Amino acid sequence: MPYSILDATNDFTDLSNEIGMFKKKLCEDQDIPYSEEGVKLITPTNDIRFITLDSIQQILLSLSGYIRGFMDLQRRINNTEEFLKVLNLGVTVDQMEKGLVYKFPIESLVTMVHFQIDSYFGEVCSSLNEPKTGFYNRMVKVLEEQSEKEQYQNSLQCLASIRNSFHSRGFHTIHKSNWNNGGEPLLGILDREFEKDGYKIEFKHKEVIRYNWKSMFLLIKESVCILKKVISANEQCV
Repeated sequence: MPYSILDATNDFTDLSNEIGMFKKKLCEDQDIPYSEEGVKLITPTNDIRFITLDSIQQILLSLSGYIRGFMDLQRRINNTEEFLKVLNLGVTVDQMEKGLVYKFPIESLVTMVHFQIDSYFGEVCSSLNEPKTGFYNRMVKVLEEQSEKEQYQNSLQCLASIRNSFHSRGFHTIHKSNWNNGGEPLLGILDREFEKDGYKIEFKHKEVIRYNWKSMFLLIKESVCILKKVISANEQCV
């Protein structure tokens, strides 16, 4: 069966649980005081590592709940026009048929997950007394000691590029700093790509970035894994 949006909600929930287990192990390995309240891990409220991880967990679970609730409501209301009236989002039937309502959640998820990673990287740079401007510069500084930094940088740049494309109707543009001899690249020239488990997202100059729920989940999971590696290596950033 093809991978569905419902499959994505299950994967996002599993990713949130993985983050929860990582937080607990981090506490145990570094003697950080914590307590458990049901499924919630209570950790120091002034520790940016846990603030970042908590925020991403909340984003993942909120999205999963939103999608499941949305799909259940859609099953209950068979008439598309009536369904859209209940949603009250200002979406037309034509926009609904083009997938606009289902596109909104994934765009929001990318934006918020990237924001949390960017904010954490900024805190790491500040703790090293080397504040940096711009995500790229912060990322390069934070990853400079990682053995797989080039691969990590590519994955995080892919996440950032998707977020940036939302400002230009989904199109990707090669940054002028990467133009050869000042000349603009040809339309469709490949800038970078993310590939995992047989799924690929390509970033081509002045072309729309094409992805599906599975490829986007894999990119987000990879980005979170990189974040966890950075957190494990930066005990001083609290």
